[in-house]
Amino acid sequence: MRRRAGFTLLELIVVMALMGIVFFFAIPRFEGTFLFDDSQKSARWLIGKLQSLKEEALRTRRRHVLVLDLDTQRTWHTTEAMTAEETELASRRAQPIPGGANVVAVEFPPENRIAAGRAQIIFYGDGHSDKALIQMQTGNAYKTFLLEPFLTQVIMFDDRVGFNDLR
Repeated sequence: MRRRAGFTLLELIVVMALMGIVFFFAIPRFEGTFLFDDSQKSARWLIGKLQSLKEEALRTRRRHVLVLDLDTQRTWHTTEAMTAEETELASRRAQPIPGGANVVAVEFPPENRIAAGRAQIIFYGDGHSDKALIQMQTGNAYKTFLLEPFLTQVIMFDDRVGFNDLR
C-alpha cells in the first residue's frame, strides 16, 4: 500500500478561494491607514530618515548630520568621514522631501528656532542625537516631529508644536 503525500487540486482551490474572500474584505480596511496614505508620504520618509541616520551613526560610530535647507526645501546628509569635496558633492545632490511637504521650521531647546536658511541635526556615534522639533506643512495641514536624544522612535504630532507647548 502506497501513502499519498500532498494535497489534491480541489483542496488547494478551496483554500485559495477562502484566502481570496478574506483578502477581499480585509484590504479595504487598510487603505486609510498611515502606511497606505499618500498624503503621509513625507511623514513616513522623514521618520525613516531620522531613525536610519541614528542607527547608522551608532553602527559606524561616526557622527552623521542631516541638513535641512528651509529656503530651497532640499535635504542631504553628511558624515564626519567625508572630505570637503564629498560634503560639497552631497549638498549639490540634495533632494526635495518626497510627497511635496515643506519644512517650516526646526526647533532646538531651549529656544533656538530656525525658520530660514539651513538647520543641521547631528546624530552622534554613541547613539544619541540632538533634541529637535521639525515642523512640516503639507497643504493646510501641519505635522511636528519630536526627535529625542536617546530614543530611536520619532514622536509625531498632528499640529504645529513647539517646546513651550510640550511643557
